Amino acid sequence: MSTGLAIVGTIAAGYVLDQLSQSNKDHDDVLKDTYQAVSQAAAADSSLYVDHIDVDAAGNPRSATPGTDHVPDLVLTGFADNSIVVEVETGDSLNGDALDQLEDFSKPGYTRALVVPDSVVDDGIQFIEEYTDAATANIVVCGPSDTPKLL
Repeated sequence: MSTGLAIVGTIAAGYVLDQLSQSNKDHDDVLKDTYQAVSQAAAADSSLYVDHIDVDAAGNPRSATPGTDHVPDLVLTGFADNSIVVEVETGDSLNGDALDQLEDFSKPGYTRALVVPDSVVDDGIQFIEEYTDAATANIVVCGPSDTPKLL
């Protein structure tokens, strides 16, 4: 009996790890698409910081201003009136941790963007409306290709 449980446990653990790996890949794909869209639209004198993916960016989000307990996925600074801090989530990661990160990134002079795959933008909007005061939260929900519109 214990051998059967061990086999089931091993199979379950493998499945969970596979799902987490796929979720991380999806996250990184969305972040890469966001980075590419923003970097093409950003002004030459702005600073773009990105985490999790290997790109030729001028720094690391840990050195950017927003966030004391969390590291943003992407930060674009260098604008007189507004900079952007991006948290990327996939449809299955719209949860309390995402809210904690977005709350941590709430700093004057920054617009917070929750970037999700284009196919779940409506889910992201519903998530923000349900769990925040959308009128005062200053959180924009968009897909990767719409992120440059925030510039």
